[in-house]
Amino acid sequence: MALLCVVALICSACAAAPPAPTATVVASPVAIRSTPTPFPTNTAIPTATPPSTATPAPRQLTVWVAEPVAAQAVVADALQQAAQIAGIEVLIVARDPDGLLLSLATDRLLGLPPPDLIWANQEGLVGLLADQSLAPLDIELPADLLPGLRSLAGESTTVWGAPITAQDMLLLLYQPDRTLPTTAADLVTAAQAARTPERAGFVQGWGAARWMAPWFYAAGGSFTTPDGTEPALDTPAMTATLTLLRDLYRAAPRNGDSYARGQRLLAQGMAAYAIDGDWAWQTYQTISDTFQIGVAPLPAFAGAPAQPLIGGSLLMRHRAGQATTTDITALLKTLYQPEVQLRLSAALGRLPALSSLLTDTSIQSDPRRAAAAVHAAIAPGLPPTPAARCAIFGVESYLYSVTIGDIALNEAPALMQREALACLRRLVQP
Repeated sequence: MALLCVVALICSACAAAPPAPTATVVASPVAIRSTPTPFPTNTAIPTATPPSTATPAPRQLTVWVAEPVAAQAVVADALQQAAQIAGIEVLIVARDPDGLLLSLATDRLLGLPPPDLIWANQEGLVGLLADQSLAPLDIELPADLLPGLRSLAGESTTVWGAPITAQDMLLLLYQPDRTLPTTAADLVTAAQAARTPERAGFVQGWGAARWMAPWFYAAGGSFTTPDGTEPALDTPAMTATLTLLRDLYRAAPRNGDSYARGQRLLAQGMAAYAIDGDWAWQTYQTISDTFQIGVAPLPAFAGAPAQPLIGGSLLMRHRAGQATTTDITALLKTLYQPEVQLRLSAALGRLPALSSLLTDTSIQSDPRRAAAAVHAAIAPGLPPTPAARCAIFGVESYLYSVTIGDIALNEAPALMQREALACLRRLVQP
């Protein structure tokens, strides 16, 4: 890591010029005459001219935008337009999403002021909360905000960010020569039948909780207890989910099952089925400029629709920033306008944050966004709470091992729960 050096600027004071010499006035002699003293009359007192008041310089808000490079210009343009309509001057600063906390820490070391507002995704929100960098937003979120976005934006009655776009939902991808399964059982059968020594039947991210969540929620599970205070992993829903993942893994590539390798195989036509998210499209197109794939919502599981986790990009307030509730409300008034929501959706390949817009023609005519919209209204959002985050840690501590068969199915849920509770105790201990 490069060392950062602070260069002090030293300013020299300029000496004031000596005062000009004062001219001496000599009075000439005058004749003195005796005159009667006039009787005083009432004279109007002249009105004093009020001192001029300097017009204060307009306040400028600094907004950090932590988005992938391809999305930076689109988001910056939307924020600039919203600020112009609200009569607010803004300075947009692009930041690497993976280096957001490092950028804040570096600026603190250099004595630089923090941003007033931050635009980042739900993982950025979690990191900023852990860093104690956020102040709550004293606002009402839109009534038709997608429920999952409302969940990931805060905890209890506290709103930490205003979700502007919806994204990161998993979809089923399949080669044009394959049939489209409508249930998870059908997917297992089709994927295992498609597997050959040369071709994988199914690929995905095997060790990440995001890929097990759709089935876990469909089976009636939840990462936390109903009050959100503790992990809830040792359940029949977890056992059913892990059983499905182990069945799907039997269709995985024979010589390497990493997420990146699975993406290459799919893009090259060497994997029949995959589950992946909207963030991966640029990767596929980089691998193959002729990439063509079928896209569909995830199939049902345990007699219920799959429920992939939903993510979002949010506008947040830094706790030491100068943005007021009035500023934020004015910006959001424009950013939540239907035309702005739909324009961001089209330009970024994401969904709008408002459920009332999911049926818009511009979304339904796009196969990827139309498929994502199917589950968006029921897609859960992971709240930024210690219990939820520790539940994810507990799951991922054992998920890959149980999927490939190194840990018994009937032991894994209890192991995950134990690890999650230990994580929670570490976080909440004084």
